[in-house]
Amino acid sequence: MKSFRFIFSFLTALAILLFALPSISFAAKKIDEVNYFASLRSSETNVRSGPGQNYPIKFTYKLRGIPVRVISEYDNWNEIQDYEGQSGWVTQSLLTKKRTLMVRTSKSFVNMHSKTNAKSRILYRLENNVIGDYLKCAEDWCALKVSGKKGWVEKTDLFGMDEEDEKTND
Repeated sequence: MKSFRFIFSFLTALAILLFALPSISFAAKKIDEVNYFASLRSSETNVRSGPGQNYPIKFTYKLRGIPVRVISEYDNWNEIQDYEGQSGWVTQSLLTKKRTLMVRTSKSFVNMHSKTNAKSRILYRLENNVIGDYLKCAEDWCALKVSGKKGWVEKTDLFGMDEEDEKTND
């Protein structure tokens, strides 16, 4: 009789284990490392210390359209890095793949030109942190749209693009 109970207990435990293993493996999702640019969809975006609502808020962006680099993905959460190197997690619904560029310079302003040439007509003088819609990049310049005007700014004065943009957008 003891032998029967032992075998029954063993088989029951084995059955539970076999049914539980698949659900355990699905629960253990891995963090995928990625590297692409996106922008903030909302005018108020909470950045958390981890991928979930239970993690504390590290800081909040109060501006829509800020370009960010997506560096990791987990479930429906993205780890982002901003123009100052700060990083944290936001839900995917707060990001858009619509690309923007941000002026990042130590100069008092940068010129937005009509062509990819420093001697071409100046359309705007852009201050630090001005955000424009990304259009394309070519060589050392990127085209963007600011307040309805399209123009070119030197890549060295911008955040929100990388080497791949030159290859894919010519």
